[in-house]
Amino acid sequence: MERNSIRVVNGLIRRVIADRDLYGQAARGVREPGLKAILQESADSLTAIAAELQGEVTATGGRAATAGGPMSGVRRSMMEASAKLSSDPDVTYIRTLELMERRLLDAFLRLESSSGDRAIVGRHIARLRLLHLDMIHMGGATGR
Repeated sequence: MERNSIRVVNGLIRRVIADRDLYGQAARGVREPGLKAILQESADSLTAIAAELQGEVTATGGRAATAGGPMSGVRRSMMEASAKLSSDPDVTYIRTLELMERRLLDAFLRLESSSGDRAIVGRHIARLRLLHLDMIHMGGATGR
């Protein structure tokens, strides 16, 4: 993996970690026990994706990102504030996660279509699509 590729993949890693942290925050904040479990499973899936990407970077001699990006804390604060102001915090969490998941999936799809690192990110796209579909379906089931 070349230096530019390492930079791009590290950007994805930071995004995956940030989204994982949002899923964990939402899992702690929702009221519905089944939803808590689903959100924690989603966070665990994102942890696995981040670990695999980190392994790829490290295997090529690069230094892998280990934390979310500089805006991670802002996103967490905004999601928490929105949930506190909402009449139905569970729906707010789901809708926020749906949007974040769509952006993450789009980032992976862009990299897959424009990079020599297709194999590195391509195998994670199916898992991300499933996570995104979960959020869409839960959003529809919780009052969309």
